[in-house]
Amino acid sequence: MRIPIGIRKLLTAVVAVAALFAAYFAFARPWMLHWGATAFEARAVLPGDERVPYATSASTRAVTIAAPPARVWPWLAQLGQDRGGFYSYDVLENAVGSDMPRATTILRNRQQWKPGDKLWMYPPGKARGAGNAPLVRYEPGRVLVFGTRPLGSVSTAPEAGVWSLVLQPLGRDSSRLIARGITSQRLSPGMAAFNAMLFEPMHFVMERRMLLNIKALAEGRTTSAWAELAEVCMWALAMFLMLFALVEVWRRRRWIAPLLVAAGAAGVFAVLTLTQPPWLVGAVFVGALVLTLWWTETGPPKLLRIRRRQEESTII
Repeated sequence: MRIPIGIRKLLTAVVAVAALFAAYFAFARPWMLHWGATAFEARAVLPGDERVPYATSASTRAVTIAAPPARVWPWLAQLGQDRGGFYSYDVLENAVGSDMPRATTILRNRQQWKPGDKLWMYPPGKARGAGNAPLVRYEPGRVLVFGTRPLGSVSTAPEAGVWSLVLQPLGRDSSRLIARGITSQRLSPGMAAFNAMLFEPMHFVMERRMLLNIKALAEGRTTSAWAELAEVCMWALAMFLMLFALVEVWRRRRWIAPLLVAAGAAGVFAVLTLTQPPWLVGAVFVGALVLTLWWTETGPPKLLRIRRRQEESTII
């Protein structure tokens, strides 16, 4: 008995999605959770860990900066929506109403922290004032630790974890900047899936860019909001091509080729967001996807049919 084409498409799509999820959990997620960190740093006890003795999950990311801690710290000290911003993809932050500034110089009046201060990630007048993390440990020139609350909680909810930023000297003229997120929150299966599949990748994308931009600024280089906007546009195009190819899978009788394009677009989207290459590299990948999708529509099968009709008309 021949399986209907719709069922075959559905089964193939399910297998493809399962394979992508398996690759994500087996390879991408472990790499993402410890990006840039050494095995020793991932296992080390860092300032702030003492506040979460029974952790359920943790991430440790790090970057080496060719500048001593004294040149890195001023950039780190002015972190926050009400200070110098987060040095990340402010186009994405502003898309959800964060009104995020983008400091490219050291703000001398935004260098100090004191007990009771909060790290604002969202304007105080929005989101019912919940877009902040309280300062829980502060060592000038070395450590900033902020308390974090459960996903979706109100501003009065108790802390469930910490976000620690630790600056360590590395020789005489370089530093290690380590970012650790650790939580004791126990999630429901649905929230655990949301956290692993959506929140963790989004947080990684933003935190990785933050670390790299702090590195660039401390080393005396510049960051480009326009280049970051172009990167985000490449991500959006890859996602659009994936969705378009999936529509083509259901629309066409010859559906294997667009399914492969959809899988390729999903892979390109993952590579572009997680590794964040220059936007020109993203443009090459996206251009290749566009050409491949176009070729599946106008390539050899269709050209052969056109040629056959031309030969038949010539014979007649």
